[in-house]
Amino acid sequence: MHAHKITGFTGPEDVVWEAAEEPSGADAVLVDVVAAGVSFADLLQTRGQYQMKVDVPYVPGMDAAGVVRSAPAGSGFSAGQRVAVLLSRGCWQEVVAAPAARVLPLPDQMSFEAGAASVLNYLTALFALVRRGRATAGETLLVHGAAGGVGTAAIQLGRALGLRTVAVAGDEAKRDFALRCGADHAFLAEGWLAAVRGVLGERSVDIVLDPVGSSPGSDRMTDSLRSLAPEGRVLVVGFAGGEIPVVKVNRLLLGNTGVLGVAIREFLDGRPELVGSLWSELVGLGVAEPPVVAFPFADARGALRFVADRKALGKVVLSRQVSPAG
Repeated sequence: MHAHKITGFTGPEDVVWEAAEEPSGADAVLVDVVAAGVSFADLLQTRGQYQMKVDVPYVPGMDAAGVVRSAPAGSGFSAGQRVAVLLSRGCWQEVVAAPAARVLPLPDQMSFEAGAASVLNYLTALFALVRRGRATAGETLLVHGAAGGVGTAAIQLGRALGLRTVAVAGDEAKRDFALRCGADHAFLAEGWLAAVRGVLGERSVDIVLDPVGSSPGSDRMTDSLRSLAPEGRVLVVGFAGGEIPVVKVNRLLLGNTGVLGVAIREFLDGRPELVGSLWSELVGLGVAEPPVVAFPFADARGALRFVADRKALGKVVLSRQVSPAG
């Protein structure tokens, strides 16, 4: 088989596509991968900037979908079954060996590309909103980075959970895309707080989901706290903006508000039995298929550059069903 490996930390050019030994393991489910997800975390890994450090070379990729080649007795899976996979790393290869607890049945109506796009982002958004944010129907959810993979997942899940959804996006095309994904309101990132207040009023947001963090010249966290209603909460998902914000806790005291971390990968590493229950909850909500941008499976570099250039609307995936250009 072939696999993508990160060989250094200077960026996407340090990802190589090369022959590799197929994985094995009597206790593992072997899956022939059809599609694999590409996330901002993968880009950070190529730069050596991700919080989890792994010695190179290694195979990145946290989510995938494909067909079971073989499965151990009692695993609940069988050869030929369509599945999705969630791992800490190792999905960017043509065959994956995964513990049964990390393998998820793929609904018949869901494509492999949609399956690969759903696992990490949609479980992250579900974990953030329900377990960490304790979202309640009728509350108002504001989503930063609303046109990205986690952002669109949060919008769609917010609607499924009965939340009023407010999107914040970087440009007009992304703002319009967030509306098409189901946001009730959408605003540009520049001047978003005043725009939200103009439509919804002051201190009107119950939950802010933020995968962006701070960026040069922006104090997104402070403005997010200013937008919160009493007992509102900010859910910190990531730092795609490039800077980690600092919170003055007196703001939390005076506003009766909170800031909560959302690190699903680390949480599920310690509670792998929750992967299946979260997936069942997600499938039961009947959320629409995620918007996907598919690259040929061998073109991880191109997919990562696309993410780095912030061109993605929705989730980027690698697919063996997409032919290389030319």
